[in-house]
Amino acid sequence: MEQAMTSSEMANSLGLPALKDRKWQIFKTSATKGTGLDEAMEWLVETLKSRQ
Repeated sequence: MEQAMTSSEMANSLGLPALKDRKWQIFKTSATKGTGLDEAMEWLVETLKSRQ
């Protein structure tokens, strides 16, 4: 969407940079189109696996 925040703006508005002891990532996704969801879920799975 044209008026959507950038990834950096979104991270700052959520206070994510302050989370020094957590991994986080922002993905461009569309639930209606199904884009970006696979990449986001793959990142989540790999991040959780690396914690074990």
